[in-house]
Amino acid sequence: RIARAIEEAGGALSADDLAGHRTDFVAPIATTYRGHTVYQTGLPTQGLILLGALNIVERSDLAALGCGSEAWIHLQIEAKKLAYADRLGFAADPAFFATPMDTLLSKAWAAERANRIGERAASDVPPGEHRDGDTTYLCVVDRDGLMVSLIQSVSAAFGCGMVAGDTGVVLNNRVGRGFSLEEGHPNVFAPGKKTMHTLNCFLIADEAGTPVLVGGTPGGDGQPQWNLQTITGLVDGGLDVQAAIEQPRWTSWPGTDPSTLPNPYELRIEDRAGEDVITALRERGHEVRVQGPWAGGGATQVIARDPATGVLIGGSDPRAEGIALGL
Repeated sequence: RIARAIEEAGGALSADDLAGHRTDFVAPIATTYRGHTVYQTGLPTQGLILLGALNIVERSDLAALGCGSEAWIHLQIEAKKLAYADRLGFAADPAFFATPMDTLLSKAWAAERANRIGERAASDVPPGEHRDGDTTYLCVVDRDGLMVSLIQSVSAAFGCGMVAGDTGVVLNNRVGRGFSLEEGHPNVFAPGKKTMHTLNCFLIADEAGTPVLVGGTPGGDGQPQWNLQTITGLVDGGLDVQAAIEQPRWTSWPGTDPSTLPNPYELRIEDRAGEDVITALRERGHEVRVQGPWAGGGATQVIARDPATGVLIGGSDPRAEGIALGL
């Protein structure tokens, strides 16, 4: 019924295509950050962006810069640009492209990339040289400490704007949004290929390997950079879960959507960051667009667990509908 509705609408997806789909169960990717192990979703998601940005940020004493200062924000913006550039240059469906994941997630690669960060905003950020919406997020922790981080999406609002016949199934628009039509591009459109997409969520374990934090957010290309802000707020800024979520939010745009890439960089930031910080960021060369106090986007949800007591602490983003609830 889904295939028939697509065919009647002029689409190319067939019943054989749907019947041939298989779900892949794969191990998460991971890096370490200041003694913690941060796990993320693997390809073809953008989980490597968050891990790459954390590796770059870890090269600096972020806490010494002051949580929420213009230097704190500038460093993370530039790390974001570098991590996104590497995603654009190297990431694709692993069945079709050999992404050098070990290199991209290495501390040596992060050191090389971090050297590109200066006092001024970078306007053109290429990938490093390697020679080898409509989204819902939730997290759950049970009494035994088992953590689940789950994200699901049809991409844009109502996906491609089509319900498949009488099925009630809303079809997504990931193919039109995510693939490249440039020959030789890692993410070039091809039969049977999965497009890179923005969905990603994280889980963090302590030095003993015990899961202590789980979280994520909807928001397309905002997801990795908002997750970055939450994690650095908790680890480097010493904030509690709710305060980390409620930090004045910034978004470096564009991200990775092909339709947005020709646009120049723009920094969108909530006005709660303060006029002094906003002015200093402009002086560093950032093209700043100030947003309302809670207009930064996203709907971050986080649960922290004290491994000694088992006490759970949940936080939910006031920018969207959501709740931290103990049952």
